[in-house]
Amino acid sequence: MAIFKAFQSSESILKGFLRHFMASAHDIEDICQETVTRALEAQRSREIEEPRAFLFGVARNLVRKQLDRQSRSLIDFVSDFSSKDLRSNEPSVEQNLDGRQRMMMFTESVATLPSQCQRVFILKKVYGYSHKEIAAKLKISVSTVEKHAAAGLKRCMDEMEKRQEQGPNIVGFRRAITDAGS
Repeated sequence: MAIFKAFQSSESILKGFLRHFMASAHDIEDICQETVTRALEAQRSREIEEPRAFLFGVARNLVRKQLDRQSRSLIDFVSDFSSKDLRSNEPSVEQNLDGRQRMMMFTESVATLPSQCQRVFILKKVYGYSHKEIAAKLKISVSTVEKHAAAGLKRCMDEMEKRQEQGPNIVGFRRAITDAGS
């Protein structure tokens, strides 16, 4: 009976102790029940001098076993994956380089536009303003905005195509990066 009385008087303290190791209230209840069951079984075969300390010792050992099981299952789960199974969503170095190159070509193409056309184009394509908002902001007509936006798009596309055909030769740079990674 000493174990049961110790459990009744220390149940909330024991559960608080277990909360340090277990997040689930269900797991805490399970360990409390298992603790009392094992302690009562041990009390049948021998006298327990410090029932409260004994309960906490049993609870601590049960927590260790459960955490060890969880740890092993996690390690087994992780070791089931090989590095081949892990794929990155990150773009490759070449994709980053190509993206930067295209962005630089776009920026340079926009820079070749006449100033009014450039302002309209940037407000429309970069900032997403409507034609009406751009017209109000720049104090020009909506039809002028439409003309500048269309002309800017056409000129930028033509300029980018031209630059791409001439293109800065980065093939050697790509090879150098690829060779360095090998």
